[in-house]
Amino acid sequence: MRDTARLGRGLSASLIRRARAQAGLTQTRLAELAGTTQSAIAAYEAGTREPTVPVLTRLCAAAGSQLTLDIESNQSLYRVADVARDIGALDPTDEARRLRLVFEFLRGAHEDGHPLTLLVAAEPALIGDERFDAVLAAIAEDLCIHAGETPPSWVHAPSRFLDGAWWVSGLPSARAAALVHTPASFRRRGVMIDRRDLVAA
Repeated sequence: MRDTARLGRGLSASLIRRARAQAGLTQTRLAELAGTTQSAIAAYEAGTREPTVPVLTRLCAAAGSQLTLDIESNQSLYRVADVARDIGALDPTDEARRLRLVFEFLRGAHEDGHPLTLLVAAEPALIGDERFDAVLAAIAEDLCIHAGETPPSWVHAPSRFLDGAWWVSGLPSARAAALVHTPASFRRRGVMIDRRDLVAA
């Protein structure tokens, strides 16, 4: 984090007020201990001025507190790696539920508004079912190509390609449609599915 990096004004103001209150200090006394002015402290606490992280760290230290930063996962972000984890947790014989997770991911990728690079960057663990290992790579590559993004390198791993064809639907009419309309990213991996089924997902 650069020295000029800042936290949100509301958060910075709250942290300074809390540190000062816990220490039992007035704004004037905190200013003296931190080597600044009471008006600066008042402006920070009111949110009309925003301290840099080093200044905020100094103010907290002057009040006897320590500034700690942390991160937490974005629970609304559902990545290809998460799909692989969830597919792997299902009964291997329950192909319908496994496919449902794939289609739910596709729907979310189009609707949730998360940057595509975040959805596909992390390499998913191999599931142990080559068909789903291939289909997840096909999805990631296809999404990237249509968004004008460079697909991540993991999609090109040999473990992401099938030796034969997997017809996702066994219906004769669906097979005929897949023969014509399977996207290139899927076809070259041996995953045969009509693009219209992917879009309808």
